[in-house]
Parts: sequence; structure tokens; C-alpha cells
Amino acid sequence: MALHRDTVTQRPSPATFRQQLVAALLALCASVLFLRDGLWPGRALVPYHPEQIDVYRAQAQAGPFDAGTARGGNTAGGDKYLQSLCWDRVLHDRLRAGDSPRWTRDIGGGAPFVPQMAQIYEPINALLLLLPSWQWYGPWYLVHQVLFGWLAYRFLRRIGLGHPAGLVGVVGAVLGLWTQCKLHHNVILTAALSLWPMLTACRALVAERARGADAARWLGWLALWTGWSWLSGFAVVSLQVAYLTVGYALLLALQQPRGERLRPLLAVAAGLALGGLLSAAHMLPVLLASADSARDTSFNPTFLAANGLEPLHVLAALWPDFFAWPSDTFYVDPAHPWRDVTRMPWTQIALLDAPLHPVTGGPFQSWVETSFAIGTVPTALATLAFAERRHRALAIATAVAGLLALGFANADGPFVALARFVPGLAAADLRRLLFVVAMSLVLLSALGAEALFANARRWPAASGLAIAATGSLLLLGWLAGHADEASFVRGAAERYAARHTGVPVEHAVQFVQARSAPGEWLDNHQRLGATAWRTLLAACAGGVALALLRRRALAGAALPLLLATSAIELLHAGAGFFVAVPSERIATPPGVVAPALAYREPGDVRGRFQRLLAPGDGRAAGLYPPNLAGAHGLEDAAGYNPLPPRRYEEFFLALEPDRTGKASVAFGGAGVGAFHDPRSLHHPLADLYGIRFVLTDQQLPVDATLRDVTPAAATAAATPRLRLYERTTTLPRATFVRDVDVLPDRQARLASLADPRRDVRSRVVLEDERAPRPQPVAGPVDARVTIVHHRDEDVLVRVESNTDGYLRLHDPFDAGWRATVGGAPATIHVADHYLRAVYVPAGTHEVAFRYAAPRVVWPERLSLLAFAVVLWLLMRREVAR
Repeated sequence: MALHRDTVTQRPSPATFRQQLVAALLALCASVLFLRDGLWPGRALVPYHPEQIDVYRAQAQAGPFDAGTARGGNTAGGDKYLQSLCWDRVLHDRLRAGDSPRWTRDIGGGAPFVPQMAQIYEPINALLLLLPSWQWYGPWYLVHQVLFGWLAYRFLRRIGLGHPAGLVGVVGAVLGLWTQCKLHHNVILTAALSLWPMLTACRALVAERARGADAARWLGWLALWTGWSWLSGFAVVSLQVAYLTVGYALLLALQQPRGERLRPLLAVAAGLALGGLLSAAHMLPVLLASADSARDTSFNPTFLAANGLEPLHVLAALWPDFFAWPSDTFYVDPAHPWRDVTRMPWTQIALLDAPLHPVTGGPFQSWVETSFAIGTVPTALATLAFAERRHRALAIATAVAGLLALGFANADGPFVALARFVPGLAAADLRRLLFVVAMSLVLLSALGAEALFANARRWPAASGLAIAATGSLLLLGWLAGHADEASFVRGAAERYAARHTGVPVEHAVQFVQARSAPGEWLDNHQRLGATAWRTLLAACAGGVALALLRRRALAGAALPLLLATSAIELLHAGAGFFVAVPSERIATPPGVVAPALAYREPGDVRGRFQRLLAPGDGRAAGLYPPNLAGAHGLEDAAGYNPLPPRRYEEFFLALEPDRTGKASVAFGGAGVGAFHDPRSLHHPLADLYGIRFVLTDQQLPVDATLRDVTPAAATAAATPRLRLYERTTTLPRATFVRDVDVLPDRQARLASLADPRRDVRSRVVLEDERAPRPQPVAGPVDARVTIVHHRDEDVLVRVESNTDGYLRLHDPFDAGWRATVGGAPATIHVADHYLRAVYVPAGTHEVAFRYAAPRVVWPERLSLLAFAVVLWLLMRREVAR
């Protein structure tokens, strides 16, 4: 397969329209085979059945219910329920109303919307104008997978690889398990999508020495895709994309004559900077939220090491389900027969040093965090990447990047210390760096395929296939020798004891047995057998393809065999990671919360909603996941946020302090969850924050302050009978107060608020010593507060009073809010550590709150300005694509 070039520095012969169409169709076919019924109209693509969530299961058990039908999918993808469903429903409603959301009442009682990773400014949101948010994940994912594969193909052809090698790269990029596993957080794939066009722009600017208007166009192209990535809201992957782009630009510059290196690098830097400005609408709010977030972004080597991989995770490149099943296996919890529990593979116990997470005590790894395989055959082809001199420097640099990323992902030894000096790495879970590992494998496999079809020596690839086949045969032999429960349990225990020096085998047997459920051993045996057979067959098919290339008459069949083998293997490896269910099963709110959904106060004020769990029940998704309630239209007091305000968690910890034996109401950097102490329902801060409805699986004493409002239909559900209670002591959303305590010290302020005897109805805590003090009055105070309307970003309150005082709005404080009193600007004071208050003179006044401070508006304007510059650059000259 000859490659035609005019000169070394000019662009290789471009892919023809037909070749690009073939690549796009291959990406489309692979995506359709992966998504299957998730593309049908009326289907919702979710990581697991909603009946795994208590409120849905209780409702299903009220009628004919087969628990077996609800045991599909992967519960490791729970962020779809805890985050994405709410964000996308809010975005859907606002876009259809012709607006762009900046603040939402549905998360945590009120939160800035832009830093929620809801990819507000991405073009893909046009789908929400056509599809309901519950149904858009299938088409959304299809568009991204096809684009990801097609853009990868264009880059591979741009660097001089042939059509067959480009197709190998398409399969690895589209069906690689890293891509498949990003369904749980679709924004991650949006952040990654820009990698290939950004690398292509670097190629044009540095290696092909674009000049004049052509250089301007490529600079605009680089800026556009850089902004696209950072606007997705998943900074960890966007940062890796930027690092790979810079590294590739430097590699290309080193291959240029000495006097011609700086100018193209400056062009690359300008493109990245302009792209950063383009992303200001999202990234500036993220940076502002990070400055006062409860999330700890300081260097924490203990946390990084606890969440890192282990060296043996490299086995996942060939046997990806050694340490986590693509589809969870569900077993019944004997203590709670209505609730399923999931288990991870026993190979995790047998092969890893830390089978249980040192913090949570649960499974150490999960499918969505550890899967990066691109298939047995492509991985074997990656060993040939160094065989071709033209791309040897790129192959070496790519391999080094992948190995470094794998080292960081292991979070061990010198890599943890080194991560401290790489901006952005130490602030996140280092396992996220498997993105670089996966993309490096995609590129190396394409380079290896190019060498293979150019008749390079095949023995490295054949050796890789032989290793995969031999390992699979050894596993099959071990399984055959441990075909009954007793021997299988003992075999796993012996491996565990061998990994943990000093652990007697009998103790290890007890360890394994204590963590076993009926039938679990057989499930492990069958799944490991399927894993071994799959890899063995893929290795054999790869060997046949290598042999076909030696015969001229049959060589044409080698490429289809390689592609089909890789696609089938990857589809089998990822099978069951998600389920497609009728969208109404997700979109329909559980019947038990119907009274909370129907409740309204004047001004369209909704009653805030919360949950109460048992003291030791630390499930983040317990009863009714935070944010999912917001997706259904409840104003949720709980919130699972990427960057929750520090004051948010502190306010709820004052309401319900931590104590031994009780799960925390705060997630410790991820927001607020359920109450775990029934006394919290009678705390004055719960009244102040407007928590009116509480869902629980406990029977609570009913009195004048707590009413059972569970719908009759919901009480017919099987155990546990979820109950909905209404708190009657909740304060109105806005109150007029004159008694002021000024407490600038944070600890003193929180201690005062935590006092259960505090009179929150008539007293307010301020922290600004310069705040006006209400004037003393001799007679009675006559004050009326009326909420005219209460919307996400616009609240209007009428205050009628015979004296001055403070209007306290029991909504979260944020610096993005501004207020006017009678049309004149007014200062918003932080009230009671987390709420808002405005000083109001005597008389009748309308107080307006709008989420439109300069810090909210100007980022969008900067992005629009940058976008105008990008368009100008792209239109400098029309170039055929």
C-alpha cells in the first residue's frame, strides 16, 4: 500500500469521499450494534433499571412485579440518575422556552446551573428541541460515537496512514471500552471528542506549515474544538486533551528545521488560548464555584493512592472483565429481601492487593473507571507501531504518553509525588488518566495496522496474540480444575492468601465465603469462562488474519476479519452495561411523592423535599437519589453537585451534626444527601430552609408538627412501605425579621445556628459588621410579606411594613444574584450562613432578585466575542473538507 507525497512537509494524499463515507458507515454500524434498542423511539438509555431505586421498586411491588427483570445494567453508572437526568431535563425545558439556564431551584434548594457539567452551550443540545430529555441519550450517543470515529479516521489519514489502518482506528475509537463506559456521564465523551480535530489542526499548523489565510483557518479550527471540549464541563478529560495536543505540537516542532519551530508553536498557543476564551461561559463559573466549594482540591496523596489502580490492572487490556463485570450481577440481600445487591468478580479478590476500598469498604474498582481495552487484535497490532520508520517518533511518543498515564492512574510510588507538579492532575481521581491510555492504544493500533499492511514483520503481533491465547487457555484449564463450588472457593482463597503474605489459607476461605451469596460462585465460573473463550477466539481469528496476509489470493479477507473480530469481541465485552427501558418508566414520578409535587404556596413556591434514612445507611442513592427528585419537578433540599458551595454542606452539618455510627448528611465535597437522624425533622434550621416533605422507610410518630400524607395507593406496596410526611412547622419562603445577630466568625455563627432552641422565626444571623441595624420601635411591628412570583432566576417579593427591617429569602446565597428595592440597587447580605437578606426601609416596597450579576453575564459575552473571532478566522478562505 503505497503512500503518495509531493514533499516531506506537504500534506499526504487526502482520503477520498468514498473512503470517508466507508469510515463513517463503519462507525455508524458499530454504534448501532452497541446501542441497539436504545435507539428506538420512546426508549430511555440508562445504566440500570429504575426498579433498583427504592421508590420505583416499592411502586412496582404494589402490582405484579418480577424482580428478575429489573436486575440488568451496571449500578456503577449511577451518576446518570444522580446528576445527568436532572441537568438534561432542566436544559430541555429552558431551551424549549427560548432561554439558557444559569440557576435552578431543583438541585439542593437552588444552585448555579452552569458548573453542573450540563454542557449548556454545546451544539448537541439542538437534539433537545426535537426529543424529550429522557429519550435523547440514544441519539446523543450515536452522534458522538460516529463523530468520534470519523474524526479519528480523518486524523489518521492526515498523518499519512492508509485506509485499512484508519478503519482499524475507527473500531478501536468507537467500540473501545473507554468509549462504551462513558454512557454514565455523557459529558466525558463530549470533552474527548475534540482530541482528533485538535491534533489535526496541530498537524496542519506545525508539520504542514500552513501559511496566510490557510493558517488562520486552522488556528480558528483549533480554537473551535478547544472551546468545544472545555465547554463540556468535564475539565479532567479536557485537560488531558490539551496536554496531548501540546505534546503533539512539540513533537512535530522538533522535527522541523531549527529556524521554523517557534512560529507554528505560537500559532498553536494562540489557538488554544482563543479556545480557552471561547469556553469562558462555562469555565469562568466553574473557576468561581471552585474557589468556595466544599470539594477539597488540595494535594491528598492518601486519597489518590486509595483510588488508584494496581499494576495487575494491565491485564484488563486483554481480559477487561477480570476486575469488574460489564453488567452487574444482582443477588438478594437476606437482611432486606426487597433490595438487590451487586457483586464484583472474585478475580478482584484473587488478583488485587486491595479487593475492598479502604474508605467505603466496598468493591475497590468499577467498570466505568477501569475499562480501557480496545480489543485483543488491535492491542496485538499496537506492538507493530514501531516497525515503520516514518512514524516511529510518533509511536514512541504515544507509547511514552500512554505508559506515563498508566503510571499516574496507578497512583503509586513516584507518580503520586509527580502528579503534584502537573497542573490539574492531583485535583482529580487519577484513574481518569486511562483516557490517555485508551487513546494511545487506538493510535498505536492504527500505526501497527499500517505497518502490518505494509508487510512489516508480523512476529510482535503474533506474539501478542499467542500471549492472549495462552493466558486464556491457562484460565480455562484452571476453571476446569475447579469446577465445583468447594474447589472454586478454595482456589480463589488460595490466590488471595498468596497475594496477602501471612494470611492462612483457611482464613482466606472464610474471607471469601463471608462475601459470597448463593449461586455467586457459579456465576463467576461461567463469566470467567466466557471471558477466556472470547479472548481465545479473538486471538485465533487474529492469527488467521495474519496468515491470510501471506497468501495473495486471500489477503483481501484479512482486513474484514480483523475488523469483525475486534467489533464482535468489544461488543461482547461491553454487553449489558446499560439497559433501554420505556422512557415513561424514568420520566413518571413515583406515586408516593405525588402530594409533594402538587403542593404550591402563593407565588408558585414549592415545598422543599428531603429524605430520612437509617443512621447507618450511607447510600448516596438511598430511597430517591438526589437530583433525580429534581428531574421530576421537586424542589430538592438534597443535591449531588460537582462543586457544592462550602456553605451548603456546613449549613446542613449544623442542622444534623456528624456522630459515630451515623452516616453524614453531607457527601464531603459532593453536596448533601439524606437525613439520618429523626431529630433533624424538628430542628429549627429545617423550618428555616423550608423542608416541608420528607420521604422515609421508617414509621414516624405523627403529631401536630408531622403529618402522614402518603397516598393510599403507595401504602399498598410491599415492604418496605415508603412513607411521605409533611412538616407543618416550615416557615414561609420569605420572612420579615428585625432581630439581628452579627457574627463574622464562621464557627461562632454555625454554633449559634446549630442550637435547637434558636428562634429562627424572628432572628437572623448576619456576618457583615457594616450591615444596617433596624431602628428601635416603641409600638408593635406590622409587616406583611407576599411573594409575587418565584422563578429560577427571577424572584419578586412585596414587603409592607410600618418599620424597617430585613427581608429574608430562604433561598441559597450566591454572588451571582443582585437585588433592587423599589427599583434601586440593594446589597444582598448572607443570612443565616447560607440564605439571602436585603435591608428594607419602612413602607411598601417591591424587592426583586435576579440572577444576572456581571460575574454571570460577562462570561457569556466573552464566549460570544471569542466565537465571533473564530468564525472570522474560519471564513478567511473557503476550503473543501
